[in-house]
Amino acid sequence: MANENDKKEDEKDPMDAVRFKPGKHFGQWTIEKTLDEGGFGQVYLVKRGDGKRAALKAESNAVEGGSAIKLEQLILKKLNKNGAMPHVPELFASAKRKNYCYMIMTLLGENLKSLKSKRPKERFSRGTWSRVGIQCLYALKYMHDCGFVHRDIKPQNFMLGNEEDKERARIVHILDFGLARQYAKFSEATKKWTARRARGSAEFRGTLRYTSPNVCMRKEQGRVDDVWSLLYVLIELNGGLPWQTSQKRDEVEAMKILMPEKDQMLNMPTCMGGVIPHLKTLSYYNRPDYHLIFKALWQVMLNEGQTPRSRFDWEKKDPDPSVPPADWENPDGRFFKQDDIGINGPPPAGVDAGESTVVDGDPLKSDKVKSLNLKK
Repeated sequence: MANENDKKEDEKDPMDAVRFKPGKHFGQWTIEKTLDEGGFGQVYLVKRGDGKRAALKAESNAVEGGSAIKLEQLILKKLNKNGAMPHVPELFASAKRKNYCYMIMTLLGENLKSLKSKRPKERFSRGTWSRVGIQCLYALKYMHDCGFVHRDIKPQNFMLGNEEDKERARIVHILDFGLARQYAKFSEATKKWTARRARGSAEFRGTLRYTSPNVCMRKEQGRVDDVWSLLYVLIELNGGLPWQTSQKRDEVEAMKILMPEKDQMLNMPTCMGGVIPHLKTLSYYNRPDYHLIFKALWQVMLNEGQTPRSRFDWEKKDPDPSVPPADWENPDGRFFKQDDIGINGPPPAGVDAGESTVVDGDPLKSDKVKSLNLKK
């Protein structure tokens, strides 16, 4: 009898722990309906007493490696340490329970993959992907300026704001920090950032289609690799990557490493031609020239006769004129020139941010925490 009970326990679906019914309360928030279900958890629409709506993400603690929500909420707290920021979801609440973890964050809209799939030939116009790209680059630089690399840049991990949230409706947000890693640590004593020393080799992390050539060679991922992945995302939004239909890892990695730049950038605007040569000059420690990439994307927008306020491909009406311009819309790209972290090389001899870097007292062991979420 005991064996039968053990078997039933083993066969229990870990997702049962995060299947909640409408009306369930989480502090001030109440579940209204399910928004999405994935292999590791559920996303719900929740509502607060004052009428504000948000998204609740819950993950079972029974999945191998445990829930990644602990890591995600730590990073979101860091990204919002100075208050709500553009291009980053706001964290309203989070907690760990016996069988699950949850966090409540900004309710967003559709992701770039979903929006692309609805377009003719499943591509965006240059006028749209150039402006989307500037916003994605803004989100990445901001995350990098807080000491983190994302390590899983792909269309699904960028979402527009909710259409009913006029302040964020046209803003692209970065999310899903389950594979993120701290690459630099801030010292309160010296008021300076120090790079985390790169490991000699690193396991594959990310999604095969978008990972950089460095990842193919199992090198440590730095800021350059996030930017390289973003470039691959933009090539896809423009019409497709050379390895778009390949599922073979060896084949995809060989194409990324060996294929000439002009073939990788086929059908991309010529003003984007300087991006890959620049990325090839960078090591794990080097700061990417975000402003160079911003200028290239801004030029694509201008060449298409667009402005930041032009309609995106999916919009049916002009933007709300009462919403003030977002920071990414500044034509001088001032944000992209700023270097808030000041790291452009390895740490001095004898100085190292270390392998056991902590955030608010908790070790960032993302490689272990998200071990089951590796995108092959």
